[in-house]
Parts: sequence; C-alpha cells; structure tokens
Amino acid sequence: MKHIFKYLAVAVLVAFSSCELTELDHLDNPNGVSPENAETAFIFNSIQLDFKDFFFNASFNTMRPVRMNAMTGGNTYNNAYAPTTYNFLWNRAYSDLLPDLDGLIANTQEDLPTYAGASKVMKAYILMTLVDLFGNVPFSEAGKGVEIPSPIADDQKGIYDIALALLDEAIKDFGTPGPNIGSNDLFYGGDNAKWTAAANTMKLKWYMTTRLVNNPTSEINALIGNVIADASGDFQFQYGTNRSFPDSRSPFYANFYESSDNEYLSNYFMWSLDAEKGIRDPRTRFYFYRQDLTHPSEIDAFTLDCWTIPRPIHYTGPYPWCVGSEDGLWGRDHGNNDGIPPDGDRRCAYGLYPAGGKYDAGEGTNVKNSGTDGAGGQGIAPIMLSSFVDFMLAESALTLGTTGDPKAYLQSGIEKSMAKVYSFAGLQATAPSQGDAQTDIDAYIDLVMSMYDAAATEDDRLNVILKEYHIALWGNGVEAYNFYRRTGMPTNMQPTRDPSAGDFPRLMFYPADYVNLNANASQRAITEQVFWDTNPAGIYDF
Repeated sequence: MKHIFKYLAVAVLVAFSSCELTELDHLDNPNGVSPENAETAFIFNSIQLDFKDFFFNASFNTMRPVRMNAMTGGNTYNNAYAPTTYNFLWNRAYSDLLPDLDGLIANTQEDLPTYAGASKVMKAYILMTLVDLFGNVPFSEAGKGVEIPSPIADDQKGIYDIALALLDEAIKDFGTPGPNIGSNDLFYGGDNAKWTAAANTMKLKWYMTTRLVNNPTSEINALIGNVIADASGDFQFQYGTNRSFPDSRSPFYANFYESSDNEYLSNYFMWSLDAEKGIRDPRTRFYFYRQDLTHPSEIDAFTLDCWTIPRPIHYTGPYPWCVGSEDGLWGRDHGNNDGIPPDGDRRCAYGLYPAGGKYDAGEGTNVKNSGTDGAGGQGIAPIMLSSFVDFMLAESALTLGTTGDPKAYLQSGIEKSMAKVYSFAGLQATAPSQGDAQTDIDAYIDLVMSMYDAAATEDDRLNVILKEYHIALWGNGVEAYNFYRRTGMPTNMQPTRDPSAGDFPRLMFYPADYVNLNANASQRAITEQVFWDTNPAGIYDF
C-alpha cells in the first residue's frame, strides 16, 4: 500500500501540473526509487526513525505482561492480547525496515562501512525481537513481492543465528576505514568505537537470552571489557520537544501530556519502587508523576470502586491492591479490565525519566495541558544502557561462572541506573540533583546489598539481581519480558485480578495482518514457547 500511494501521488502530480513526465531513468520500476539513486543519508535517517518506532511498539506491549504497565485489555492473558496488537510492529519490520536495511547494506558495504555496520546492528535487533515475540517468522522468502506473496516462516533458531552473524559482520565493518557519517547517525554521531561496543553488547544480549540452550561462558568472557561501559555509550534514541510537523517527543509523553486520558500504569510496578523494600526508591518521583494526592478513602466508590471491595483471597503476597500507594500512585491492578470511570485527572502519568515528562515534586496537579508540562517530551528510548549490561553480567557471573563478582556487577548496575535517571534533573528546575539525593541513594544501595548477602540460595540471589534489573528497565519491556520467561523472576509479582489467569503468553499471537494475508500462515496458541525458553509449561500462569 505504501508503494501504491507513492505511485498515485506521482500520477496526481502529473495530471495537475500538465507536464509530460517522460524520463523515468531513475526508477527500476514504477513502485519505488532504486537504492542506487536514492540519497543514502535520507534512507538511513528514515531507518533510524522507523527503528525507534519498532522498539517502542515492541517495548510498550511487552511492558504489560511483566507488570510495568497495567494489563487492562482483558482479565486473563488469553483475552488481554489480540492478533491485531502487533500489526503495526509487523508492518514496520517487513514493509519498511527490513527492505530498507537490506538495500542500504547492499549499496554501502564497500564504500560506507559505518552505514552498513549500523544497519546490520539494527537488523540483528529486529530479527531477534521478532523471534522473541513470535518464534518462527518469515525470513528467507520475505520481501520477494509478487514473486512469493506468501512467504513461509523460517526456523527461529536459524534466524537467531543469522542475527549473531550480522553482529560479527557489523563489528568488522566498524573496523574498516571509511567516511565519517557524523550527524546522519542519530545514535552515535558516526563514532565507530561506540557502535562496536553496541554490537558487542547485542552479542551479550544474544548469549544471555539463549543461555538455557547454550553454554556461552567463553563467549561472554571474551566480550567483557568490549561492551557498553558507561552512559556515553548508551544505545538510545533521543527524542525532542517539537509538538507537531513532526511530533518528535517521546510517545510516553505524547500519550499523557496532551488532553486525552490514556493507559494506566501498573500498581505493582509503582509499589515495587515506592514501598516494597520499606524505603522509597530514589528514582520513584522521576519515574511516576502523581496527578492527585487525595487519599483513596476520600474518593467516591464510582471513581475508585475497588477501594470498597475486599482484597481478593488469592492475593496472598505483600503486593498492592487497588492502588500503588495511598498518596497518589494511582494505576490499575494486573488484569483489571473494568469500565473506565471519570479518573483521567487522577491516573499516575509517566514522569521525567525516560518520557521527558514532569518530575513529581508533590504538586498533585493535572498534566493534560496540551504538552506544556515537564521537559516537553525530551525523553529517550532506552534500547540498551550501560546499567543493563551490568545486570546481565551479574546474572552471567552468578549462573554461568563468567568473570567478575555478581554482587559488584549488581551494585554497579544500580549506581549507573541512578546516575542515568538523575542526569534528567537538568531538564527541570524542580528535580533534585544526584548530589542532593546521594544519602538516599546510598541507603537504597546498602539495603539491596544486604538483601543479596542474606539470600540463602543462588536462585534467591538471582531474584535480587533481576528485581533491580526489572526496576532499572523502566521504559523497556523487551528485556524484562525475555528474562522473565528465561527465569520466572522477579518472583512474587502481583497475580491477575481474576483468580483464573489463563495462559501466560510465552509467545505472542501472530499479527492478524500476517495470518489473514499469508496463505502459508496460521494462528498459534500463546502457550507455544520460543526455542530458548526451556522452562516447564504453565509455571508463570498467575
């Protein structure tokens, strides 16, 4: 359809201009400009913008099963997700990104190695994510157009192996002399060393994701010291503050800071920062903005009906019920798909980090002010941060015996996450600096370290590590969804409000566009497991 619209646009232009268009030498076919004649920089720019959209869609939807955003689309896992959920992501990958990436790689491999290498890193990430979400997906026959209108789905492990090979090729490209692409590179400004570290970090992600079916100890040891080490190398997309034409702001900001009501945050996730450990996580007021500080007992039952309902008997853990806190962390419980009351001005919103929203200094005011509050949407898409690396290395050191002390990696991961979050303080005058909060940060880290020391088993220690990773991943559901299926951690998460949860999605439904338009495709059950998830069936269904 994209190409059809392009063709129609050309036809309309010809008709209205009364000019005779006779030279089409720059076209290989009437449906698209050939890669050889397109502006490489423009294509690369379009790829980067499409890539951040792909990441956001994948991340936003995977934040729900792991209790970062509230799962409100249904009361059980089986009805909370629909085949239409991932149509956008599927089409962005197969209609836009993969064809453009393949074309750019083919036409820049020799002369512009940085373009080729960066494209391979993004392609590898896309392929891995498609497998992580859907298992077997089209690859070898994809993108053939009318030649193969219904491509078969390839073996998922084989696609994962192709992604790893792409990362190795990218690292070679970054070591090949070539022009500096500079400001055309929205991630690293043409810095090949940073791209190399990002590619190595994606390899680390690959090995950690597949550690249940491989023994990647030596491969991970070889990567240590060559991965993203600090915030200057973070693989992230930087959003802007432009409101329209185009809207360059973080989608999290655009969803909450305009005029319409939007989704609910997760009571469990907000509580896990605010109260679970007995002290408030210093990142809490950066993550969440409270629009109303009214105590639940003072709110009418129509607006907050769950406050008058007894706590469900299957809520046997210490997790919250009805609200994330009694001082304004207003979200929804896992699997609460009740009707929508007039609570839009009370729902907790994304805060300053990573959405570029508003720091919560206790104002308790409405933020639906046509995009004028907080940092104006100048947030980030946290694809892979240095703190994430340390948490992966902590898991690796603990479970595989790779080089390093898991406790030291754990502490470093928390410290880097705190520093990243507090670096946003410069975007808003009311936000405290890290220096102002250092006492609270130190107390929090000391508490987590004591919890790690007190853990009796390796699983208990791993649970401490992955709980902190879960918290640090705010804004990135992809990694949390992956390690949850790999480990079942963090444990003791809030169950669905309905006591019969149904089947936890070990894989997502195939997108409706794929199943309905591909003669070789058929829908799957969400109980099917991705090749790297070897855990027993049904163990996460709560």
